[in-house]
Amino acid sequence: MSRIAVVGELLIDLISTNTVKDLGKATSFRRFFAGSPGNLASNLNDLGIESILLSRVGNDPFGRAYLEHLRLKGIDTSFVQQDQEAHTSMVFVSKSQSSPQFSAFRGADCLLEEPYDIDSFMKDTDFIHFTAWPLSCERSREVCCKLVDYALRTGVRISFDPNYRQILWTHNQDGSEFIKGFLENVFLVKPSEDDANEIFGPGKPLDYIRKFHESGAKNVILTLGQKGSMISDGNRVVTLPSCARRVVDTTGAGDAFWSGVLFGLLGGKNIFESAVYGNYCAGFRIEHEGKEVILPSIDALKAIFEAGDNL
Repeated sequence: MSRIAVVGELLIDLISTNTVKDLGKATSFRRFFAGSPGNLASNLNDLGIESILLSRVGNDPFGRAYLEHLRLKGIDTSFVQQDQEAHTSMVFVSKSQSSPQFSAFRGADCLLEEPYDIDSFMKDTDFIHFTAWPLSCERSREVCCKLVDYALRTGVRISFDPNYRQILWTHNQDGSEFIKGFLENVFLVKPSEDDANEIFGPGKPLDYIRKFHESGAKNVILTLGQKGSMISDGNRVVTLPSCARRVVDTTGAGDAFWSGVLFGLLGGKNIFESAVYGNYCAGFRIEHEGKEVILPSIDALKAIFEAGDNL
């Protein structure tokens, strides 16, 4: 299989040790290496997929520890930059059985620079994956746009996690309008209902799917929490129930879903078949506490959930 280039934020998550609806009522926290790109690269590594990261951390204890963590997992960090002044970005997160609350303290992730050798960074990649976080800062946004142009020139497919929150953007910017424009060249977008609501406002699932397609996305997977997900290739929509049998911790489930989907697409599966793999990975993550629990192989996950593939 080809490798996947992953662009975006590496964060330190401080997740509450107790389940709370209000983050402000949490009294203790546990540290995790986080940020969707880091989670995705780790999950892909568990599934045997090579990835390469473009991100930026501080040259501080947390940033150095994160780099060591990635290297020990065998993930290529040669394009992870270290900022000499800005701190590694941190996020406080509530442990939750639904959508977690968060509060971000941003630093180095906003200061992403172009890769020193873009040809080397993009070598042998079949997908380049972006999140919405770097798009919220001018400097890193410019880097992402240049990488999109490179991908379009070279035939690399673009996947996009629209984890958009207006609170991360400067107050005089309408980030949702930029996100809609960014979707124009996207092969696959996988929003949650919360993401879709942030971008398009209140709506129904089918309306959200239609709007993502109208904005240019070729394939759409709308995740619906405990209700599963809806998958669309622009011609048909299929609903896929969640395979999780119990909810222990939803943190990181979306990133796990991404890893299964990309595994399937790299292996030649269509979007519907690939979503089944994503469902397995998300189900496993939901049933286990902590994002750093290693994902089993796709075959092992299929055996665990005994899920029939009827798509």
